[in-house]
Amino acid sequence: MPDTVKMKLTFPRGKQQPGETVEVPADEVHRWHGFAEVVKDNPKADEAAKTAGDKNPATGSQPQKAAGK
Repeated sequence: MPDTVKMKLTFPRGKQQPGETVEVPADEVHRWHGFAEVVKDNPKADEAAKTAGDKNPATGSQPQKAAGK
């Protein structure tokens, strides 16, 4: 696990404004909850995972029938 995690600010912090990226120690990430969100290192991998999930018919948005009806 890396020693630092890249996070994107969602709230102003000192002179830093929302949208700026900061590096936070990995063990401090929980303290940044609500002030920043984790930045994904490889957005193409995320897109591939989303499209793979969309193509899988087993995970489609089919409504489930209530039990006993």
